[in-house]
Amino acid sequence: MAKRANGEGNIRKRTDGKWLVTFPTGLYKENGKREYVYQYYDSQAEAAEALRQLQSEKAMGVCHSKSAVKTGDWIDTWIEKHKAPKLAPATLTSYRNNFRVHIKPYVGEIPLRELTTYHIQKMLDGIGGSLSTFVKNYNVIHGALEKAVELGMIPRNPCKGVAFPKDDTKDMRVLTQEEQQRFIAALDGEYYKVMLLTYLYTGMRAGECIPLQWRDIDLNKRTIRVNKKAILNHDFTKHSAKQEIQDFCKTKSSKRTVAITAGLTAILAEHKANMRERAEALGLDWSEDSLVFWNTRNKIVQYSNLKESLNKVYRKAGIEGATMHTLRHTYATRCFEAGVDIKAISEQLGHANVKTTYNIYVHLLDDTRAKEIDKLSGIDKFLASEPETGSTVVIPFPERGKAV
Repeated sequence: MAKRANGEGNIRKRTDGKWLVTFPTGLYKENGKREYVYQYYDSQAEAAEALRQLQSEKAMGVCHSKSAVKTGDWIDTWIEKHKAPKLAPATLTSYRNNFRVHIKPYVGEIPLRELTTYHIQKMLDGIGGSLSTFVKNYNVIHGALEKAVELGMIPRNPCKGVAFPKDDTKDMRVLTQEEQQRFIAALDGEYYKVMLLTYLYTGMRAGECIPLQWRDIDLNKRTIRVNKKAILNHDFTKHSAKQEIQDFCKTKSSKRTVAITAGLTAILAEHKANMRERAEALGLDWSEDSLVFWNTRNKIVQYSNLKESLNKVYRKAGIEGATMHTLRHTYATRCFEAGVDIKAISEQLGHANVKTTYNIYVHLLDDTRAKEIDKLSGIDKFLASEPETGSTVVIPFPERGKAV
């Protein structure tokens, strides 16, 4: 019998008279060894026909792997063995959360080799939420499946072909100027008033204000140094989450110095004096290392309590559909409306680059550009009449120092 090319499989007669078909699936097991399909027949002709069928099916993309590795088991392995050593703790927590809360319940029990684009699309659509939530979960399962392809566990990544939802960035919730005034008025008498005003007038992320210490704030230079953040570390065995402080931020650009307005500086200065007096009255230590914001028990603020307080203020102000991130978007929007340069806004927000800021707030740039063009409407009068054939229309521009 002619020798077949490597990868085409072979047939041979066993000592018991049976004919054995050995056919490579083209994939590899987790231990790195090549995976084979073994079939037994009574005659050489039957074995040869079976081998031709296997070769034909493989050429059409059929996967003959009998591996019982489940999708959930593989993604868990990928996160813990391949990603955990490389990811920042907050990012690793996010990967674990998305996997255990969203991905595993949908596709965890499906054999890895049987996972299809349909399964993934149905899972991602079923999770719901924003485009950001969709992308975060997609990135986890896509990364795990790419590694599975690289290791030869599956022939292709079924994430390819998944349809993304419409970008809802333009529909992001931003407080109107009238709503912003109502929000500020509703803060009167609220325990976290100064903290929420700091979010509103700096655009800082939810976890960035919580661990601030007074040494991070320079009231003379009117700046806040952002160099740490609070995160939630979930313990799924106990169905609980513990808030922890990280001494680094999302990206290098997240570690930054934020400029603050004179108005917010005055509010923080008064707050500092009040907190010092409070500490002295209670016999507590107070220094530049002390937290800027305390909860009612003189401890670090818990995000869950802060969020509850914020929602209470929204209800008082009659504001619907707003979240903590709304304050960040509102800050950025007011900056754009005031004509602040996009690079400066990007640096204030701690975005990785200006492109990120542009992609999120491009609709605001378009609106601003349209308003600027409207200011040139005075030149329309020069376009009121059709030019004579062969003539040239000259649009006069104002002399230096004169208005149009």
